[in-house]
Amino acid sequence: MDAKSAARFKLHVERVIEELSLALTLAKEASPADEFLRLRTSVGDIIARIDTVLQDNVYKDHPGLDGVKD
Repeated sequence: MDAKSAARFKLHVERVIEELSLALTLAKEASPADEFLRLRTSVGDIIARIDTVLQDNVYKDHPGLDGVKD
């Protein structure tokens, strides 16, 4: 993946994570505690997998996109 595509991919992934986080906020307010905990676990797994994709496919080839300063 070229640098421009990697940067665009990263932006889309960040939006996905933001939307998942917002969905969890809504679910916390509207769901019983046990249901929310199951949902939170599932969403956490999804976010972890997304992060793995970023690490393996974007940051490895374009380390400047990870936002970490030396």
